Amino acid sequence: MYFKVATLRHSSVLYVDRQGQPTGAQARHDYQPIDVDFTLENISKTERQFRDILHEFGALSGMSKEDIDGLFKGDGFRRLVLAGGGVPRDCLSSFLEVVDNVSANDGRIGKDDVRSHSLETFERRIEELKSDCEAQEQDALLSGIYLVKSFCMDRKHAAFLVSEKLLRDNDEVRELLYRLLDYRIIHQVASALPHKHREGTYRAFMIDIGCYASMRKLQGKFTEIDLWSTKARDKLRSVPILAFEEIRNRASNIPDNPEEKLLLEAKDSL
Repeated sequence: MYFKVATLRHSSVLYVDRQGQPTGAQARHDYQPIDVDFTLENISKTERQFRDILHEFGALSGMSKEDIDGLFKGDGFRRLVLAGGGVPRDCLSSFLEVVDNVSANDGRIGKDDVRSHSLETFERRIEELKSDCEAQEQDALLSGIYLVKSFCMDRKHAAFLVSEKLLRDNDEVRELLYRLLDYRIIHQVASALPHKHREGTYRAFMIDIGCYASMRKLQGKFTEIDLWSTKARDKLRSVPILAFEEIRNRASNIPDNPEEKLLLEAKDSL
């Protein structure tokens, strides 16, 4: 018999030790976790899984696999996988919303259709974050989103590296990034990466595509690594590093209302 406990992975504490008295459920002692997530770290596997899910839903409605695949053009399908952060539920939700608002005359979903919708998805994720958090925690997380997004926009790169040592030694940085992972504001795309010019190992993250949905043309203005490329992992080894000093410096320049600034910047450029 299995029980599914639905919770935000890094936002919930299921076990604590209070003055020697254990309270709650401890992983691998009281329960065995089963990883059912699909992420952008194994993008090809995630793409296959989502395509299989769509094919099965299509079969229920009398549509063939070819009919389902024919709903997309160019990089439309892969862009949908990115917009959903690899989470099947989010991918399906975005698909249902995008398919009713296709701009092309042939009714097929293209890259730009997903791009236009991704800003709305980004806004919704921020609202989910706010509804789940207390006011004091909201401010810290919204400031964190602004900090990470502004870093990527200034460096003109969707991906960034954080050292494994920083994540291990600094509780505040680790908690911030893990919480942003929970809300799909950022996505982990690689781990245990050696940097091309620095010592140590790094973890690679990518900001959600809704953060730069306003940019229709990225070439020459913004760099987005093709995660499906066989050279993706090697390219990630040289993307900008979000170091502790950078975080500390940027934290002092966060506006009073980071949420308003975040959404205003995106909408002004659409």
